[in-house]
Amino acid sequence: MNILLIRPPVSKFTIGLKNLMVCEPLGLEYVAAGVSAKHKIKIFDCLVENRLSKILEQFRPDLVGLNCYITGVNEVIKICRKIKRKNPNCLNVVGGVHATKCPNDFIDTSVDVIAMGDGIKTFSKIIDFKERGISLINIPGLAFPLGPNKLYTTSEPEPMENMDELPFPRRDLVKHLSHKYYYIFHEPLATIKTTWGCWYKCNFCYNWTITNGKVFSRSPEHIASELEMIEQEDVYIVDDIFLIKPKRLERLRELIIERGIRKKFLVFGRADFIAKNETIIKEWSEIGLTAVLIGLEASTNAELNSMNKECSVDFNYEAIKVLSRNGVETYGSLIPQPDYTDEDWKRLYKFIKETGLIYVNISPLTPLPGTLEYVRLKSQITVPRKAHGLWDLSHILLPTSDSLKKYYQKLLWLYVKTCMNMGRVKKHAIRKLPPWYKANRFRLIKGILKCYLQFRFAHWHHNQRLIKEAMDRGPETAGLRYRTLHDLQENIF
Repeated sequence: MNILLIRPPVSKFTIGLKNLMVCEPLGLEYVAAGVSAKHKIKIFDCLVENRLSKILEQFRPDLVGLNCYITGVNEVIKICRKIKRKNPNCLNVVGGVHATKCPNDFIDTSVDVIAMGDGIKTFSKIIDFKERGISLINIPGLAFPLGPNKLYTTSEPEPMENMDELPFPRRDLVKHLSHKYYYIFHEPLATIKTTWGCWYKCNFCYNWTITNGKVFSRSPEHIASELEMIEQEDVYIVDDIFLIKPKRLERLRELIIERGIRKKFLVFGRADFIAKNETIIKEWSEIGLTAVLIGLEASTNAELNSMNKECSVDFNYEAIKVLSRNGVETYGSLIPQPDYTDEDWKRLYKFIKETGLIYVNISPLTPLPGTLEYVRLKSQITVPRKAHGLWDLSHILLPTSDSLKKYYQKLLWLYVKTCMNMGRVKKHAIRKLPPWYKANRFRLIKGILKCYLQFRFAHWHHNQRLIKEAMDRGPETAGLRYRTLHDLQENIF
């Protein structure tokens, strides 16, 4: 069987990090690792590759798997429709984080199966059942579109088990693209995941809900074995929180030293843990900890409490100091509220100045589907759910105190003062900037300019014409129909 895994492109309406980072398609690499070697398998990454149509014609897949976050829903539907126009018999399977939380978003005649939960085991079973002619409705964790706003769902997804039994991701399938994956100055960059789920329950985040509040981690020994196999020097550990368990961190550090692993690490951490555990930060900085992404979120305790962050502004200040003292860069995320006044914006910039932050991601409060905030604020949302490209944590989706234009101007001005001021960057940057003549310096400048222009005109995206364009899913494929429950039972695909 020919199996093609596709990461969709980013919507042209989506703002932000797409201009400053492209990471390897780790989710698809894991899915590929669970596929039997008897099948031919390819990964096509639309973020860095062109001519998908040519691949579809040459490879002629029997089964296609796609995954995405909320911003990629319409792009996935466009690809599924294109695939069906070329080969109506190809089985289109959609999975990933957003498919798990919001399978209804993928209802379309071009989508055959929606996979929820653990994609590795589920995708492997889909291939096996299809090959043996067994009805897919016998597989847990699947949903099938039966009509507009109508899904047939099988039993609950199987729970995650021993994480050390996971196969290592198939990085060999994108090795020819490895030079294209980076995060700002971290390049070439590999990504690795060591934990699924989160210990905390921030109300703006759905990651902890995917595993029903449980946390599943790989052992330090299993992680170290994968690190030994990674060729790239820069490694991005994409866990929601990596710096969290002292004993586990100490054991992994010991293994990294024992096995002579030399990497530069970019990881996620919480401010309170960093502030309380400077010794751990110091020890990890000695084995390659280069930067930590922290969800600082706000500059007042009232805002942090409203997010159920279980942290304080004092910890935010101290964490940045701890990282700086140990030569580790801080990449901070901040969440301005929709009702921010001039005083609120000034207070947030005061916090940025006092901490010396330069690398920031400023994301207006976004009530993502699947979060507690979505339940609370659903009636106030001003952007249609189907305009998926605007649900990017950069567009404001709630009523604002200022006009939309002024809100985006103040957001942009905060970015300009923080990380587009080269004087501040040179003063506060820990990591040495690459020379002007290096390609990654020009790439960064180009990315910053793109972000600037996108934010400068972001208020235009809210007019009805562009909203309608953002909701576009491409031309429908003639001759397709929704399947019936009888079709599923008889395995008619």
